[in-house]
Amino acid sequence: MENKVVIITGASSGIGAATALRLAREGMKLTLAARRVERLEQVASQVEALGGEALAVEVDVCQREDIERMLQATLERWGRIDVLINNAGVGNEVALIEFAPGEIRRRIHTNLIAVIECTQAVLPAMLSQKAGHIINVASIAGLIATPGSAVYCAGKFGVVGFSDALYRDLLGTGVHVSAFCPGFTPTEISPILQAHAEGKPDAPYVPGLMPVEYVADQLARLIRHPRRRVVVPKSWSVLVFLAFLFPRLVDWLSPVFKAKGK
Repeated sequence: MENKVVIITGASSGIGAATALRLAREGMKLTLAARRVERLEQVASQVEALGGEALAVEVDVCQREDIERMLQATLERWGRIDVLINNAGVGNEVALIEFAPGEIRRRIHTNLIAVIECTQAVLPAMLSQKAGHIINVASIAGLIATPGSAVYCAGKFGVVGFSDALYRDLLGTGVHVSAFCPGFTPTEISPILQAHAEGKPDAPYVPGLMPVEYVADQLARLIRHPRRRVVVPKSWSVLVFLAFLFPRLVDWLSPVFKAKGK
């Protein structure tokens, strides 16, 4: 694990920031990418305090030129890319009919198209090395469709499908592909989950809520032991199985999970 070069998108907060700090403890070299430069630089400083190396790059993953700049900055600094963690995403779903014009395209671009384009950008370097690992942060909502999250689920289901197809494309090349599907995590992706992240005592109950540090630990474990798909927590794999075999049962259970986010 030590000295691996890792790109993390959406690294200024939430899962991305927690993963950066977790990987820093293992001496990794990190390119931290996000739009919020000030917060990104704070994470970079924390990484270096923990013994890691960090390069903060202002990136809007919806802009292809920003993705290319992120790639070039990483190669110029370290000469290789071992792991790409496609973590940038947006949530806080509303009913489909309530979306403002253009907002659907923006969300699908961030949650799906950017994942594909970031992956396309790093693939030549990984294939040249005959080694690499692409980790696409999807969601339980990419495996179980939930009410109030139609656009979010569309993007995350796309990420899971893209990951599966690319996994098969790259068999035998030395490049691994993983879909990482966490359940509810206290991040800024929705107001309810942000309330938990901020420790507000009146935050609404969320089933199966996991500490963000636990999710980061699971991502670090996935880097050590690549797998095609990881559901976190593991016990929720049962729900995924039920959703596939007994969709009507999930229709009945789904209000419990309505519009909570990633």
